[in-house]
Amino acid sequence: MKTRNEITTFLECLVHSRFSEKSINEKLSTFFGTKIEVYNASQGRIDSGEEDDGLSEWNLMFNVLREDVYELFADIYVLPTREFDDECNVIYYVTEVGYEFS
Repeated sequence: MKTRNEITTFLECLVHSRFSEKSINEKLSTFFGTKIEVYNASQGRIDSGEEDDGLSEWNLMFNVLREDVYELFADIYVLPTREFDDECNVIYYVTEVGYEFS
């Protein structure tokens, strides 16, 4: 099981990287050893007609529950680029990350 320090270092190292949603899911899933699928909260707001969240970046969210050890709530802030992967998925540039353990 990953320590909190290993997790925070891993997340911080995502900054200034480029990923599609599919490739970030794969990277997170490999690191945590469980299936992770980020939720694009910014696109979710647009799709549901909610008010703008006021963020300049898009917000990808996920959480990991390790019973009796920690629960991680994480945000990956990204900007879409003009790049696409081989499956025509947009590539995002990671600008910052946020995380909270409980």
